[in-house]
Amino acid sequence: MKQTYHIAPAYLDLKGLSIYSSLGVGTLRDYISAGDLPAYKVKGKVLVRVDEFDAWVQSHKISRKDKTSTVVDEVFQSLNKCKSVT
Repeated sequence: MKQTYHIAPAYLDLKGLSIYSSLGVGTLRDYISAGDLPAYKVKGKVLVRVDEFDAWVQSHKISRKDKTSTVVDEVFQSLNKCKSVT
């Protein structure tokens, strides 16, 4: 019986990374140009390490606390606006 192995690529070009991440190629280019997303250029081709991309995405995790704090801040701002009007 022949065994089949799947080897995940260590690097993806922007098109492959776009498919992998569901982010547009233009969006990825913007993050790279801004210096936010690490990338490499080899013979004119932009490559991103999958493990570095995954770590970068993880650094943008939204926590429930952040979301709750934002909602609470918005409510207090609305209440303060109402107070100043009356």
